[in-house]
Amino acid sequence: MCCNNDFLKLFNTANFELKKGSTDKKSVQLLQNILFELGYGKTLNWEKYGADGDYGKLTSKAVLLFIGQNNLAGDGETITLSIAESLIKRLDSLDELQLLQNHIDTKKIKEIYYKGSPNKEAIQSLQTLLNELGYGKELKWDVFKNDGDYGNCTSVAISAYAKSESITSNGEKLTISLAKLMVKKLSSYYGKDWNKDTIIALISDNSNPLNEFKASHFVGKTITADKDFIPALNRINAYAEKNDIKIHITSSFRKTAIVRGAIVTPAKMSNHMIGHAIDMNIRYGDNYSKWCNSNCLAQSYLPEPIANFIQDIRNDEQLRWGGDFRKRDTVHIDDHYNKDPEKWRLKYEQIQAAL
Repeated sequence: MCCNNDFLKLFNTANFELKKGSTDKKSVQLLQNILFELGYGKTLNWEKYGADGDYGKLTSKAVLLFIGQNNLAGDGETITLSIAESLIKRLDSLDELQLLQNHIDTKKIKEIYYKGSPNKEAIQSLQTLLNELGYGKELKWDVFKNDGDYGNCTSVAISAYAKSESITSNGEKLTISLAKLMVKKLSSYYGKDWNKDTIIALISDNSNPLNEFKASHFVGKTITADKDFIPALNRINAYAEKNDIKIHITSSFRKTAIVRGAIVTPAKMSNHMIGHAIDMNIRYGDNYSKWCNSNCLAQSYLPEPIANFIQDIRNDEQLRWGGDFRKRDTVHIDDHYNKDPEKWRLKYEQIQAAL
């Protein structure tokens, strides 16, 4: 998913450079937003400057810190493709790391992380983090990815990780000590504020219009949505159930215009920024083992259940599929809330006031 990100596509453009003193303000702002989400807000002096598009001393310093923490080469004054790929890789697993930290803080590790756990969302996050740590082989990631099933493969991966930490474990449960070690290891790749103002905290605030949404045919990342988008999500779930597919969420609400896994540059009035959009891949076939990503969804002829699902979205007068946009965004579904700029602005201000 991350490799389809528009940020990475910039580096495939002839003669493109992103470096200190760059006049490409939009690309620099994109970089600064990513650095902010990764926890480098203080280094960027975010409260004063925000994403100002100036690749100067502060941005160079933040990039240099990231380079050092991720064992990359560079002086902070130039973004190479390898640095860009690493930035997006860390961004793509940030939600999962924050969720595990939240479960440590709320003392829920024992009740959630064990073989046979019904908490698919948490187990998917755990599997993503184990893969990030290098245990994809044990998870059989190429076959199952983060399927949310804490079975034999996840047990083997946990056991292997425990062994690397000189801890004896059969892998059938994640202990609090192992969870803390995982967070300690992975958080070392981020800035100091990687766990500040998390989406998990936002949706726990009853005064906030954002909600966590779960339904039978949604998997992948947690959906964070505005309360007014919930009816649309229920209809999308019904269309998925009707066509026997699973919608694997890659992104929903974002605090900034940065959308993980986005395949086009986010709009200034992005519906992601008000919790009225999702980005997704689709799983289908026996045990939902087949995957359809952005490249698959861009094809003229789609597998029948996916084609029927897309048609159901098209037939819904309040929904849009991004594959029909002038600039195609085949993983995207929203309710066109931003067709009324003033309405969008009021919703955005309401959500920002609650952040």
